[in-house]
Amino acid sequence: MYCKNCGQAVSDIDSFCSHCGKDLASNTRNDVNGDGSINLAGNNTISDSHLHVGDVYQGDNKEEAAYIGREFLKPITLAGTPVKASWLTISGALGFVGSCASIYSVIGNSSPLLYFFLLAFSVFLLINGIRLSRIRFSRLKWFNLEANNDGEIFISKISGDCPKCDGKLKLVDINVSKDRYKTYVRCTRNCDHTWNFDPTVLD
Repeated sequence: MYCKNCGQAVSDIDSFCSHCGKDLASNTRNDVNGDGSINLAGNNTISDSHLHVGDVYQGDNKEEAAYIGREFLKPITLAGTPVKASWLTISGALGFVGSCASIYSVIGNSSPLLYFFLLAFSVFLLINGIRLSRIRFSRLKWFNLEANNDGEIFISKISGDCPKCDGKLKLVDINVSKDRYKTYVRCTRNCDHTWNFDPTVLD
């Protein structure tokens, strides 16, 4: 090998250069300041860096994964026949149009309160039917609606054990921006224990 200081050939077993006296350990050492790319093997060091260096940075303390499952699952049926997501979409759309027409026809004659209720219910069916058809999951306040591959709808509740403490995991809706909420998995004992929720894993 060659000395990085003077460029003269030196033996691989030498600790110091016989020509300039430089410590040859610097030949295999890379010091990096700031952001950059470096092989972390050997005697390399990184200072003043904002880089994530993977397993070396995390060591053995890898983030725990949160596992959740259904504590309750019940199919929705109508006269013994499973209700499907497409039914909600169609009935919601028809109910919306019918309610709007009814409200228009009774304005000035009688109270349209009942028709406004039917309109709201139709919108509820329409929105949830579309969600169940697209992502097969719709989160409500006290329970969830899920659809299988055939579009059949189930009522479910989801929970799990927190891997960081002895708390229970529940689904929560957190405000992430103005007028936008996102569903997360959060511990009931420590709200800092929060994970992203992916409804596609609930097959």
